[in-house]
Amino acid sequence: MAGVIRRVRGFVPTHWGRLVLLIILCALPAGLEAGLGQYGAGFTATTQISPQASALWPYDTFHDVRWVMVYHNSWAGFVGESAAAIVLRGLFCTVLTALAWPHRAERPSLRRLTTRHVAFAAGLGAFLSPWAAMSVVVSDVSLAWYLFGAILPLLIMAPFLQRGAMVPNWWRGLPPAGTFVLSIVNFATLTTGSAVVAAVPDGWRVAVAMAVGGVNGLLWYWAVRVAVLAPPMRWRHVPVTPIVVAVVIALMFTAGRVSGVTGAGGPGQEPPTFTGAEAKALNRPVIFLGGFTSRYDGRPNDPPAPIVQYSYRGLDPDGRPRPYSATDTHQSVVTSARLLAAQVDHVHRATGRKVALVGESEGTLIIQYYLKTDPHRAVDTVALLSPVLRAGRVYYPPRDRVTGWGVATGWELRGIFAVLGAASRLPNSADLPLVRSILDNAPLFRGRQLLCATEGVRKVAFVATLDALANPPGAESEIPVVETSGIHGMLSGDPAVRQRLVEFLNTGRVQPQRRWDYRAGQYAGAAWQTPALRVDLNPAWRNVAGYLNRDYRAAECL
Repeated sequence: MAGVIRRVRGFVPTHWGRLVLLIILCALPAGLEAGLGQYGAGFTATTQISPQASALWPYDTFHDVRWVMVYHNSWAGFVGESAAAIVLRGLFCTVLTALAWPHRAERPSLRRLTTRHVAFAAGLGAFLSPWAAMSVVVSDVSLAWYLFGAILPLLIMAPFLQRGAMVPNWWRGLPPAGTFVLSIVNFATLTTGSAVVAAVPDGWRVAVAMAVGGVNGLLWYWAVRVAVLAPPMRWRHVPVTPIVVAVVIALMFTAGRVSGVTGAGGPGQEPPTFTGAEAKALNRPVIFLGGFTSRYDGRPNDPPAPIVQYSYRGLDPDGRPRPYSATDTHQSVVTSARLLAAQVDHVHRATGRKVALVGESEGTLIIQYYLKTDPHRAVDTVALLSPVLRAGRVYYPPRDRVTGWGVATGWELRGIFAVLGAASRLPNSADLPLVRSILDNAPLFRGRQLLCATEGVRKVAFVATLDALANPPGAESEIPVVETSGIHGMLSGDPAVRQRLVEFLNTGRVQPQRRWDYRAGQYAGAAWQTPALRVDLNPAWRNVAGYLNRDYRAAECL
């Protein structure tokens, strides 16, 4: 490698020549990844993360770890891919640092520089692994809460990790002001550049990815100069970076305890109560399905109304919904859909009329599974509140399997959720029956499946703007969509949403509503998604809902 660098520097001896070469080297991997995704390997839906292939520390390693977490199918594969990613990242960053090194400062030998970069890439990859695992959760359950949990710590720690391997004792002292600026600028360019990659026509994606990669080259140039020439702002002998890291980890556990690691709503959240006027305005029987961690005490609606609460514990001998607790919502979607079918049949027989279903959050997944696996002749209207859009984009096998896509990721998530669950004192697991059923039946939920039309059923979706961050752009809807400001799992408490909901349930008509901030959220979150596992690669998905060894594309409607 030393000879290669000497020849390169001999060929491009000038300061500006090295800068041009640096820009080109950063543009190439971004364009190559985008090109393979677009035209080669068929990962079109994740080409938007390609600019991160040449980003500054730690965004570049975060990019590598996410790919490895999704695309390994054995422990040997995980170890081998991780080692390859570490070595390649270390060597690549060595070249970038050497080219960007300021001429008036003495550069360490290439051997020492290479050793430092490879070692740092290994340590950084292991350190970022838990946050990359949380981004895998985002792609499984498609909830923005987990995206915040994965990205905010990374954004906070980035300025303290950016100088890693560039200079000795990088972990001491408060980094120079320029390091903070460059870290924020890199995050902004990656987010914006990813949005442009996702927005432009297919033929332009490679060019845009290369352009953003070229910007990374400029940032590498300035980052190395700041790291080498600018001293720490203060506390030169204080291990500031380890202290910041420890504080971030402590805050993560605190947040997990406060939120209960529920992902949506608080523990024991009660389903909303419709007002008397809203309930009386309904002219048909309705079953309302509450979301994750909702609960029901068994009391009927007051005043009496045609709204029946769905129970995660089924019906009692008299046909009344049983009371259920927050932990009952942890059960499999398959089990919940079977209970829904029985409740629909009971309400249909009791009223002699077609039934409308209104589901919120987890309730939308239950309705989706029910519509796809049951004849559902007694249902003619469905309203989805805070639907869990594009879930099931990743996979990890059950704990009794030793191979399968994402096998190592699954065990890391089990450890993370065990610790967070202990901190929150609530039952939680990466193998909750609900989570397992989403993973195993992913083709029914990913892509635009929840937004697909169902023959003989009128459908509408009310989506919260915050959910856009976990719903990458690209999936078009076949049903009316009402985008509204709000938080996931809370739309049923919005009087304006309930008014439009009642109108739809009575008439089957609703005016679609699109919001610019929802689109902005989709594009802003695109850079920080985990690569989606291709459906045709996973044997566990081949027999789901008629998927019989055919070239199934997740964006299509089953």
